[in-house]
Amino acid sequence: MTLSTESQNHDYEIWYQNGERLASLGQYSEALASYEQMLAVQPDNSDTWIKRGGMLTHLNRYSEALASFEQALTIQPNDPTALLFRGLALHQLGRYKQAYVSYNEALGIQRQSIFSKLMQVLKEWVYFPKGLNVKF
Repeated sequence: MTLSTESQNHDYEIWYQNGERLASLGQYSEALASYEQMLAVQPDNSDTWIKRGGMLTHLNRYSEALASFEQALTIQPNDPTALLFRGLALHQLGRYKQAYVSYNEALGIQRQSIFSKLMQVLKEWVYFPKGLNVKF
């Protein structure tokens, strides 16, 4: 590994930790900037494109988020997380049939894992009254 490569990997790790910290604090614009710095170092990292899309989703920038999830899928075509979040972005854009297809693709790849992840996301996004008995 060359000094330049080591430096890039170190920078990537710093941007990753910074992005995760900022996202956990709800500072989505700042976290987005960190993830974009990560992409400057490693543009072919599908996980970073997913993280970027997640921050854009939090910022209600659904078209841009969709583009990030699509980019992740060009790098790793069957990534169930990218498929799931692409479905969520499509749903927010009112493209329900396409969202349904994306959800089904994700479920077909990792049925239990994706179902659990989908339910976790839905629990965070949707308020269920205490008296309502919802089972997942």
